[in-house]
Amino acid sequence: MTDMEEAGAVSGDGDGASFAGPDNGLADSSLTEEYKHPAEAAAGFAWPLRIMTAIAALFMFAITALTFVDVTGRYVFNSPVDGGVEFIEFGLGFLIFSALPLVIIKRAQITVELFDNFMSAGFKRVREVIVLIASAGMIGFITERMYTTGVEMHENDDISLHLDLPMAPILFILCGLAAISFVIQIYVAWRITFNDPRASEPGTGHTGKSA
Repeated sequence: MTDMEEAGAVSGDGDGASFAGPDNGLADSSLTEEYKHPAEAAAGFAWPLRIMTAIAALFMFAITALTFVDVTGRYVFNSPVDGGVEFIEFGLGFLIFSALPLVIIKRAQITVELFDNFMSAGFKRVREVIVLIASAGMIGFITERMYTTGVEMHENDDISLHLDLPMAPILFILCGLAAISFVIQIYVAWRITFNDPRASEPGTGHTGKSA
């Protein structure tokens, strides 16, 4: 059984939600899974996740548009956007931390699967929980550091180098986005611990072995 056929054959349990299969008339069920899995795995976090996805897309569009305008103005009209580089730096930070929860839900982190064929499904589940908790700990540490730095910047009235923007609000926003990622990772680890099939495998919604 191929990965696509297996994904089409598996359906969710509990709430009656099922994944798209090859018999539903769709041209590409794997593409449907790519977009459907995050909402299925997120469960109660589905709507906040959709909102953050839209925010991440907005930041990506803004960075792209600003880069285009800045480069065009610099080399065609000899008039670059004032503070454009700083805007892009802040935008990249917002983009990364707003997209991180979606990466976690989709399990789209870069992984190396050297020994997966020698591991049982139960061992893989334990490994995933440990990795998620460790990653959550690192994100929690980053969140605490950003909050502490933000408080110090607020007390010192620190501003950005070129645009004279207050730095504390920017750090607090990034801190909030990082905190959401921390909660999402703990949530995914909890669902895998209790063997929720929709949280266990990226894009397939199952925990069993493939045929």
